[in-house]
Amino acid sequence: MTRSLMKLLLCGVCVAVVTIAPVRPASAQEHWRPPFRDHDVRRFDHRHHEMWRGGEWRHGAHFGRRGWWWVTGGAWYYYDAPVYPYPMIVSEYAVPAAPPGYVPQPPPVVIQQPPPVVVQQPPVVVQPPPTVLVQPAPVPAPPPPPQQQQQVWYYCDNPAGYYPYVPSCASQFRPVPAQQK
Repeated sequence: MTRSLMKLLLCGVCVAVVTIAPVRPASAQEHWRPPFRDHDVRRFDHRHHEMWRGGEWRHGAHFGRRGWWWVTGGAWYYYDAPVYPYPMIVSEYAVPAAPPGYVPQPPPVVIQQPPPVVVQQPPVVVQPPPTVLVQPAPVPAPPPPPQQQQQVWYYCDNPAGYYPYVPSCASQFRPVPAQQK
């Protein structure tokens, strides 16, 4: 055989193995058996007893059934309610931790985005200039009407009499209010 024929044959075998190997029968779940055959925990051997006691309770849905599950040894055992410290009877309903051929999907990647930064400018406030009230200067009050000057006469004590009737006074003339006649 030639070398290229050998390579071609080897590639064909590899392709056949890769495409046929993952195929499982439709009843693959029927062939699965839980690790604990005996339903009475008191009959377990030491290794199985330690494995059973090392399980844990989980509450939720598994294989389409919601309830309490005792999970140990690669299997989930359904119960109506938890029993502490662990169940003494193995449940009739047991399912594998994952169906045969099941490839768990990785959890979705969640990237936490930081909140957006909002820069808010302060409002622009334009204050109008202050209102200045300019009052006109007060109008000066009109001058008071001229007071009539009180009329006076000039009296002399020595010689007694009023000016102009007494043309000269030895003492001094003194003013006296004029009297109307």
